[in-house]
Amino acid sequence: MRIIDAYALRRIGKPLVVVICLFIGIFVLVDLFDNAHAFIDNDVSLGVVLLYYAYYLPLIVVLTSPVAMLLATLLAVGGLSRKNELMALKGSGVSLYRILAPVLALSVAVSLANVFIGELILPPATRQRLLIKETSITRRASEIVTNDALYVTTDGTMFLARRFNSRARTLEEVTVEEFDESNSPTSRIDAKSAVWEDDEWVFYEGSLRRFTATGEEVTNFDTLEPGYSEPLPGELGVRKLKPDEMAFRELRSYIVRLKASGNDPRDLAVQLQLKIAFPFVTVIMTLLGGSLAAGARRSGFALSFAAALTISFFYFGVLQVGQVLGRQGILVPWLAAWISNIIFAGVGVGLLVRAPK
Repeated sequence: MRIIDAYALRRIGKPLVVVICLFIGIFVLVDLFDNAHAFIDNDVSLGVVLLYYAYYLPLIVVLTSPVAMLLATLLAVGGLSRKNELMALKGSGVSLYRILAPVLALSVAVSLANVFIGELILPPATRQRLLIKETSITRRASEIVTNDALYVTTDGTMFLARRFNSRARTLEEVTVEEFDESNSPTSRIDAKSAVWEDDEWVFYEGSLRRFTATGEEVTNFDTLEPGYSEPLPGELGVRKLKPDEMAFRELRSYIVRLKASGNDPRDLAVQLQLKIAFPFVTVIMTLLGGSLAAGARRSGFALSFAAALTISFFYFGVLQVGQVLGRQGILVPWLAAWISNIIFAGVGVGLLVRAPK
């Protein structure tokens, strides 16, 4: 059986590497053409461009690996079927389940690798990529006016403001909340405005609330200098908080803080569940690909590629519908994130059961 496992892995390994490299190349070329004018207009050096795409690689790999695994499975298993090797293995007493076992094991390994990349590599890489894009490629104007500015400092303090002006370095209708280790609020500042003065934020016309075990203490003020030296005005101007910039625990803690401050982070809750659900798309795609290819009489790159695109189109279509329904509150976040996995896993199992053994 080890010989069969090694043979199956060799048959899928080569097309998998080729397809992933192909998808990375296509992804980079499309993005390169899209940003070519920005690279040229802002005289971006070749080193910065290469660094930008190096930080882009983790996201490209995570996004394309399910489709790459699907196409590689269709090509590998379809090739075994076309050359009658699949029939010969079945004739010698090896079931289809046993033939597909090493392929599915490889898909689980790829899924776990995506989890590792998504938690440890993707967040810092995405932050660096966005920073390079905003500072070196798009180069925002010197004055930036942002509505609904939001920032979380390194110690977990949350800044929310209705409006931010980079030239005046001011925040309007600003709220600042501090939390303890259990994500319970300990203090809250509500101010009409805040101004960056002498390397710290100074708040004007507001109230300071401190939450203790005995109750709430409220102090009104005309001017308050609590000593907040972050976020820097430049950070508020160039950085937007995105789920891809945070690991699972960071995003979960961020959602808890948003809820504690009275916000409704429904969309972020769906994105949190997707951090768990999406890596396992690779296993589902492999299951679908193996089941379809095992029962196909004809196969080839063109047919396999068309089948992979069709399956991927429907999967991501259902995924988008689930996210929309989750944002609108029609589906709970976990179901909005997992509904496409549930549907396509059911289809894959059904096809596998019906496939010739």
